[in-house]
Amino acid sequence: MKFTDIPSLGMPPGPLTVWRTSAAPGAVWTRDARPASHVQEAHLTYALATAGEGPPAPSWLGIAFDLPAGLDPDAFAAALCAWTDRHENLRSRLLPPAASGPPLRETLPAGATAVRGTEVGDFADGAELARRIEELFDREAGPVGWPGFVCATVARADATTVHLAADHSLMDGYSVLLIPYEIHALYAAALAAGKGAVSPLPPVASYLDFAAAERATVDALTSEHEVVVQWCRFLAETGGRLPEFPVPVNDVSGDPGAQPGGYLELLGPAAARAFDRVCRAGGGDAFSGVLACLARVGHEMTDEQAFSTMAPFHTRTEPYGSSLGWYVGMAPISFPLHASDFFEDVLHSAVSGLEGVKELARVPVSRVTELLGATLRDPFMISYMDLRLTPGAREWHGRRTVTLRGRSTDPDEVCFWFMRTHEGLSVSYRHPATAAADIAVRHYVEHVRRLLEAVADTGRWPSDSLQEAQPPAPVV
Repeated sequence: MKFTDIPSLGMPPGPLTVWRTSAAPGAVWTRDARPASHVQEAHLTYALATAGEGPPAPSWLGIAFDLPAGLDPDAFAAALCAWTDRHENLRSRLLPPAASGPPLRETLPAGATAVRGTEVGDFADGAELARRIEELFDREAGPVGWPGFVCATVARADATTVHLAADHSLMDGYSVLLIPYEIHALYAAALAAGKGAVSPLPPVASYLDFAAAERATVDALTSEHEVVVQWCRFLAETGGRLPEFPVPVNDVSGDPGAQPGGYLELLGPAAARAFDRVCRAGGGDAFSGVLACLARVGHEMTDEQAFSTMAPFHTRTEPYGSSLGWYVGMAPISFPLHASDFFEDVLHSAVSGLEGVKELARVPVSRVTELLGATLRDPFMISYMDLRLTPGAREWHGRRTVTLRGRSTDPDEVCFWFMRTHEGLSVSYRHPATAAADIAVRHYVEHVRRLLEAVADTGRWPSDSLQEAQPPAPVV
């Protein structure tokens, strides 16, 4: 499982069909009193504020996976309609406010959408096909306008590959990973509908209810709340800035290019299980163990006596486990380390650094900035997801499932997505389009892999890690 840009898929050519969702004839949008979540409002506000500054920056998340060959178009359209019926968030739209104020929400009832497939053409060149799908996603899976998601299928002799993307305001990274399981189940049910089949999926809670409840809670907070106080302490220690990648990699040209990225398999299934055991025996878990390895590499690159980063944490509670939405909050992580520390020492420090951060993440950063009167950017992010219990996870490999993302031209941001699946532990990453970033980030992940392998094998750092930590200088 990896995050990737569409052109890196090595996409085989084939006939392309685009599937668009619309309001069914006679459907009526109803004013909905439930507000946008803080992250939705901040996302939409930014999109509207920058609308006149050129093409909007892509903000979609997507996924590609296989269905059986010989797609039944009526059954697939029915599956997509059932999917939008299942998730109220997909049937709701946010309208820009008429004056200063929050966005307005309107929602369609279940059963009020229609799906139509349009054949675009038979592409003989895989790169051209990938470009067309990426352009489709950039154009139609955005934060302004409804539905904000779009689907495309490519017919092949052995399978039908589904590509589906939605704006981030509609779903987070975990939501995207629920899509293959649900579409497979709903498509199978639609195929069997003539035999009296019904949807095999149970009802799911609505993100709109979550957003309303979260909004009522966090809007009542004041600057004296403990979460805001902890943010103040963290920012006081960092000079009012959020953490940056250990070495300078930012693009100072004023005209940054599209961020490149990469993917690396870090540990196979057996080694990942061994790493889990070492971390548990040391009083931590796999995430704190990964952070310990990242901190060690950062220390060896810079001799800094502390490791700091931003990390996303899910904010889902039990009713919303299978709901599509943006259930993610960001929180800072920071902990000390020293050159003489053993792995277990840094693991304990990482565990301490993680204490309480999930509670910080339950307050959206946009609300924190309101209360602090500050502007914050998070240029260095570490995400860790254990995805083994995700519905359909064991079928991802056989269904050639790949997560997708829109391109970024951010001049500063360095992001890592560590993913634990049944196939082991892997990392996807992206970074500014600079020579320094290309060298430093690739070296960073390669050295992290060496540390992970050594810890999984021996429970210790490799004896030569210090000597190999410094990245080579970029060629000017």
